[in-house]
Amino acid sequence: MVDPIELLKSVIATYANNPKWVGAPLGDIKILSNTHVGDAGQDFIKEWCQVHNLVCESPESSQSPWDIQIESITFEIKTATEDVNGNFQFNHIRHHRDYQALICLGISPDMILFDVWRKGDVWEGKAGHLVSMDKDSSATFKLTKKPAELLPISEFSDKIRNLVITLT
Repeated sequence: MVDPIELLKSVIATYANNPKWVGAPLGDIKILSNTHVGDAGQDFIKEWCQVHNLVCESPESSQSPWDIQIESITFEIKTATEDVNGNFQFNHIRHHRDYQALICLGISPDMILFDVWRKGDVWEGKAGHLVSMDKDSSATFKLTKKPAELLPISEFSDKIRNLVITLT
């Protein structure tokens, strides 16, 4: 008789993560669910803000239209891991939510990258080409970025401070 557990394990093994993640400094992120990747990204941004003396707070409600407020500006945060083609796909970007700017946080096997745009710039295409995630709807979009199109996380505080000046 075939053991269903062993059979599923053999099927799972055919879907192993790309070797670039095996033993990588940030490889553990690949064992998280997509929801937890996003949660980890949000928690990282909050703690990174604290390290850089940026005033930040989380929303009071889990149903908030924004993920974090930094220096009085509300942000949506999207976190993506580097895919097999070396790109980041930031999913579920929504224009109908009430936030002022978008942070995209890209996690590669050994680097943390990001960029940030005003919400209006995202919808005007200045962040890149948005693709609908549902062909019959225009409610949620994906933004694909190459690592060279993002910034090293070391530039985060300066970029945020400049954006705050622009928006206030």
